[in-house]
Amino acid sequence: MKDYKKAVQYIEFLKRTYGLDITIKDYKGFVYENEEMEFSLRPYLAHTNPYCMYVKEKEESYNKCLNNNKELIEECKRKDYFFHICHAGICELIIPIKEEKTVFGSINISHFDLYPDKTKKAIELTFEKERREEGKRKFKIFARSAYVESSTLIPSLELLSQYLLLLIQKVPLNKEQQEELKEKQLRAYIKNNISKKIVADDIISNLNINRTQLNTLIRTKDVKNLRDYINTIRIEMSEKLLLETKKTPKEIALSLGFKGYRHFENIFTAKLNISPKDYRKYYKNEKYY
Repeated sequence: MKDYKKAVQYIEFLKRTYGLDITIKDYKGFVYENEEMEFSLRPYLAHTNPYCMYVKEKEESYNKCLNNNKELIEECKRKDYFFHICHAGICELIIPIKEEKTVFGSINISHFDLYPDKTKKAIELTFEKERREEGKRKFKIFARSAYVESSTLIPSLELLSQYLLLLIQKVPLNKEQQEELKEKQLRAYIKNNISKKIVADDIISNLNINRTQLNTLIRTKDVKNLRDYINTIRIEMSEKLLLETKKTPKEIALSLGFKGYRHFENIFTAKLNISPKDYRKYYKNEKYY
């Protein structure tokens, strides 16, 4: 409990010092994996200022708040911090809680009066006519602009994000999370050894798992066996190389551990219904790859 109290004390310090509303968004369910963490962070899991509560009185607006999470997660994967205006006009500074590309949550700080025109338009669109004036009144009173420059605030919030990540990492993973982590490690091992002959015994030894666990990791991936799983990853990597490099298909085949070009061509065509040469020809200049 002591570690979680420190996090809460720091959150409250930032709120008092800079006049902030701070929300901890949980995208992975990590808060509920530990009773002490849930008890400590529960007060910060939702926007509870009167303006936001007024917005969420309507089911449609509440659902928009929930649907906002998907967009935030994708942004969190790409950026270390960013500003975001929600559908109701609140402008937040978002600090991801993440490890590489795995986003556990985010620290959302509001309100920043950076885009007044967008905020005004969002408020107009959020409320029907009979609720609009009250919505504007509550926004003016309760969505007060933070009196601090974001450049001053960001280092403190990144420190809080890292501390929360450490607390998350200390919580034992559930079975689903453990399998997800092991599957990432499996893919990483295969990619790092892609040009070599990869056998089950080496994977088991390096990942510290048994054969049953290995079979569990690959059986839900729509593949026949370990060899098919490895070849699927090889084909994924070959697509990128065909489109982004000038290597010949034969060079790509050998660099990815195929026996030769014919072997590569047969597997590529079987999986994608197109030959490597035609794939490069048709998709090389497409923007969406």
